[in-house]
Amino acid sequence: MRKQKGFTLAELLVTTIIVAFVLTLFAPIITKRALENMKTTSSTRNSKLYIYDELNPLCEKIPSIPDTLKCKFTVPSGVSKISAIAVSGGGGGAGATYPTLQNGVKLTVANTTAKTSKTQELTITSGMSNVTVNELIGSGAGGGGASWSNTSSSGGAPQSQADCDPFNALFIPAKYNGTGGKNLCVTKYNVGDTNGPDIASSVKTVNAGGATCSANECCWRGTTSENCTASGSWSGHTTSYSGCTRTVCTWYAANSSCQAWAPSGTSAGDWRLPTSDEMKGWVDNIKKVSTYLGGHGLQLCDYSSPSYGSVRCNGSYIRCDGADYDSCFPCQVWSATPNGRYYYYAYSLDSGSFSGPASCYPRLAFSARCVLESGLSSNTVSSGGGGGAGAYIKNYQIPNDVISSNIGGKIKLFSAAGGSGGNSA
Repeated sequence: MRKQKGFTLAELLVTTIIVAFVLTLFAPIITKRALENMKTTSSTRNSKLYIYDELNPLCEKIPSIPDTLKCKFTVPSGVSKISAIAVSGGGGGAGATYPTLQNGVKLTVANTTAKTSKTQELTITSGMSNVTVNELIGSGAGGGGASWSNTSSSGGAPQSQADCDPFNALFIPAKYNGTGGKNLCVTKYNVGDTNGPDIASSVKTVNAGGATCSANECCWRGTTSENCTASGSWSGHTTSYSGCTRTVCTWYAANSSCQAWAPSGTSAGDWRLPTSDEMKGWVDNIKKVSTYLGGHGLQLCDYSSPSYGSVRCNGSYIRCDGADYDSCFPCQVWSATPNGRYYYYAYSLDSGSFSGPASCYPRLAFSARCVLESGLSSNTVSSGGGGGAGAYIKNYQIPNDVISSNIGGKIKLFSAAGGSGGNSA
């Protein structure tokens, strides 16, 4: 029998390892070829390289930053991905240095001019030693400016007539505002009248005797009273707030207008109609808050006669078209307080007596006044602070190890100008 050569088990194992190693080396090539074979030939994707340097007309230098460029790049249509590569040259090697010794050098920085500054420098080198700052005095800072702020005081409640004057309102102290009343500012003019609260934008306004208003929120302007007086004078007090041409509104319009009114120093929602309890307090104190006070009082108008300390305004039964009874009643004044589901309380001035409450349908055309209980802000002015004292250093020696470490730097003495006073805010 003829013997043939073959592999031993050890030789077969070594051969298998070698083949596996070679296949591993060729794996990326095989994978790449496989991926290339899988690609579709219909792909239209392209790449383009844009190079920007100082020669490119789309680039310009940035003056405030040395060796920098600002370039404009417009993205072409259809581009879905952008890669940016920033390339810069390496810095050049620093030149060799030779330290110089300065012995007995004296730096002096003095400033006798109030609004100029002076600087002197000495470069630190490795050969220096025993560097001492004998005396360094800094200049003082300028005084702070005066400031103004707007802040709430006393919870925003009015405290005197001065708090109410900006709103053409009367200060009525708590004791005149019914049981448990608080200090109030009460407008001396009706909603919609000159010097009075503005009519809200939601309210429809028509001319009395000239148009009809069918909405719930309505005000009538113009002649709202026929038997009336335009002015009056009592006990040395006068008024020119006419009883003939007072704006009158439905309850809905009066309430919306007071809630929306926001004169400077207050916000929308700070003002409201007076409550029935507050107006009950006015009933007992009418001479202290309105009649015989002329322009210094609430300036309510009287249904019957001007002889009782107020101008007359008996109203009109034909001029407030669309209101209940198509009538105007400027002597009546709305309160914020409802009576049941469909009515609101109102008060009236007649023959010098302020009476009520009367339960009234809200589409009647009455006078409306707004009151402020809180939300009032006040102005505060503060004077500027004085300038700070200048810093003072004496006999400070720079440590020798800082100098010998050869980190460089400079000794810089700076005599600053005195600070100017601050401006007012």
